Amino acid sequence: MELKNSSDKVFLERVRQDIEDNIGNENYSVESLAEAVGLSRSMLHRKLVKIKGVTASDMIMDARLSCAKKMLEQDQATVAEIAYKVGFNSPSYFNKVYKKYFNISPGEVRKTGAAQLGNELIEQEQKKTLSQASRISYSILGVVLIVITMAFVSYAAYLLWGDKEGREMSVAVLPLNNMTGIEDSDYFVDGMHDALIGELGKISSIRVISRTSTLRYRNSKKYLKVIAKELGVDCIVEGSVVCLGDSLCILIQVIEVFPEERHLLVNQYNDLMPNALIVQSAMAHDIVANINVGLSNNEKEILSAYRPVHPETYKSYLRGMYYLNQGTKESFEKGIQQLRLAIDNDPGDPFAYAGMALGYAIMGHGQLKSEEAFLMAVASAEKAIKLDPDIQEAHCALSILHLYKSWDWALAKDAFENTLRTNPNNAIAHAHFAWYYILFDNKEKSLHHAYKATLLEPFSASYHSWLGLLYLYFGEYDKAEESARKALELQENIPYGNFAMSRLYLRKNKFKEAIAYSEKLPKGLSWDVERGYTYIKAGQKEKAMELWHKLEEEARNNNINPCLHGEMAAYMGFSNRAFELLNEAIEQKSYPITYLVFYSYTEDLMHDPRYADLMRKMNLPYKKYLITQN
Repeated sequence: MELKNSSDKVFLERVRQDIEDNIGNENYSVESLAEAVGLSRSMLHRKLVKIKGVTASDMIMDARLSCAKKMLEQDQATVAEIAYKVGFNSPSYFNKVYKKYFNISPGEVRKTGAAQLGNELIEQEQKKTLSQASRISYSILGVVLIVITMAFVSYAAYLLWGDKEGREMSVAVLPLNNMTGIEDSDYFVDGMHDALIGELGKISSIRVISRTSTLRYRNSKKYLKVIAKELGVDCIVEGSVVCLGDSLCILIQVIEVFPEERHLLVNQYNDLMPNALIVQSAMAHDIVANINVGLSNNEKEILSAYRPVHPETYKSYLRGMYYLNQGTKESFEKGIQQLRLAIDNDPGDPFAYAGMALGYAIMGHGQLKSEEAFLMAVASAEKAIKLDPDIQEAHCALSILHLYKSWDWALAKDAFENTLRTNPNNAIAHAHFAWYYILFDNKEKSLHHAYKATLLEPFSASYHSWLGLLYLYFGEYDKAEESARKALELQENIPYGNFAMSRLYLRKNKFKEAIAYSEKLPKGLSWDVERGYTYIKAGQKEKAMELWHKLEEEARNNNINPCLHGEMAAYMGFSNRAFELLNEAIEQKSYPITYLVFYSYTEDLMHDPRYADLMRKMNLPYKKYLITQN
C-alpha cells in the first residue's frame, strides 16, 4: 500500500523501529506498542488498518517471522534457539506459525540455507587433525544433547500448555470494532459480535462469556491480561468489521492470555453479504481449531452447517435484536417492528421468529398481562423451531414461557434441555433453569445452573443475587452472603442483593441490619411485601400494619397482584383472606405464586390442609424447605 501522507510514513517507521527494538522480548505485545507510540490499543488498531491495511498484531508477527527467516537461512542457530531469539516462548508454536505463514517448516529452511555452508565445512574437516576432529565431535555431541534437551522441554511445554483438547477452555469475544465508516451500522457490528458468541457457545468444551459482560470492554484501554482475569478466561477474541455492503470483510485475532500472551489466530474473512452465516461459522470453526479443543460429531456438523441469507432480511433481524437488547419499552417496540419487517421479507427465515419469541418472553417475564402476547410468543417460537429445530433462541423463549406463564413443567424442562443442547453456554437458560429445579427441590441441579450462569455472565448483579438467594434457601449461608455482596459490588442497591442480605441478618436475629437492607428495596407493592415481612420478624408489627392498610386501600381502587396481596395477608395473620387471594392467584397464574414456599411469607399457613391443596392445584410437590427456617 503506497503511503501519500508523510506523517503516516513517520508513524509507520516509528512503529517498525519499536517492534525491531523489542523483537526478542516475548512479553512485548500490542499494548506495549500502543504505549510506546502514545495511542490506545483501539486507536492504534484503527490507524494501522486505515493506513496500512494490517493490524498491530499482524505487524509484530510479520517482523518476528521475517527476522526468524533470515536467521534460519543463514543457519545462525537451531530452530528452538531462533524461536526464543525472535520472541516466541514455545518452539512448537513457532514451528506451527512459521509453517502456516511461509508454507514451509523452519527446519526445512535451515537445511536449505545451510547446504552451501555444509559443503565448505566438509572440505575443512578433511584438513583438520585427528585431535581437532575429536574435539569437534565432542562439540557436535554437546550441540546434539542441547537440541534434544530443548526438544524435550518444548514437547513438555506443549503437553502442559499447547494441547487443550479434553479440558474446558474459556473464551471472551470482545465487542467488534466498527471500521466500516458507514453511518448507522453499529447494529450490524453488534449483531456479528453476538452471532460469533452464539456460534462458539454451541461447543460444550468451551466456556464462552455472554455478550452483556463483554460489552463493558468496548474501546477499553485495559491490558488483555487484566480483561482476561476479570472475566476469568484463557483466551480473548478481538475483531473488526472493515467493510459492509454487498460484501463483508471481518478481521479476527485470537490471543491466548495465560500462561503467556501469544497469538493463536490472525485471519481476514471476505465474502458476499448473503453468506454472512457462512462467515460466522468459518470464524467459529477457525477459533475452535486454533484453541485446540475437542468437538463431538454433532458439534462438527453444527459448525459446518451453512446456509445463505437474504441480506435485507438478515439486516432487519439484526436491527430488531439490537433494539431488543437495549431493554427499554420504546426500543422493544422498535425491535418487534424490525423483526416483523424481516418476516415480511422472508417468511421462511427462522431468526426473526425466534427473536420475536425471545423478546416477548424476556420482556414479559412476570408481566405478560395479555393472553394475546403469550400466544404470539409461543406461536413465534414454534414457527422458528419448525423452520430450524436447533435454533436455541426459540427453545429458550419456550422454556421461560412454560415455566412462568403456562406452568407446563414437562414442556418447560424439555425446552430448557433443548436450549442447552443447542447452546450449552446460554446464560439466560442456565439462570432460569435453576428456578425450574427450585420448584422440584433439586438442590444439586438448581445450584449447578445458577452458578454456571454467573460464570457465563460474571458481571450480572442479578445472577449473583439469584445465586445468593438459592444458597440461602438451601442453608449455605456463607456462600449466600458472598454472592449477595458480590452482586452489591457490581450494582449498588440491586434489589435481590439487598433482599438476600436482609434475610441473612434476619437469620442472625440482627433485626436492625435486616430492616436497613429491606428499606433499601425499591418502593412499590412487591417490595412492600418483603419490608412488611421483615418488620413482622423484627417485632415491629405496627410498621407492617401501615403497609397492609396501604395495600388494602390500593386494592379497593385498582387491580393488584393477588399473589402478593395474599402473601402479605398470610404473615399478617389473616389466614382466610390469604387463602382466598392465593387461590385467585392460581386461577390467574399470577407470578410468583409458584414460588410460594421459596419466599416463606406463607410459612404460618403450611400446616393448614388448604396449603397442600394450593400446591396440588399447581401440580407441584409440597416442600418444607424455607429460607427462614431454623
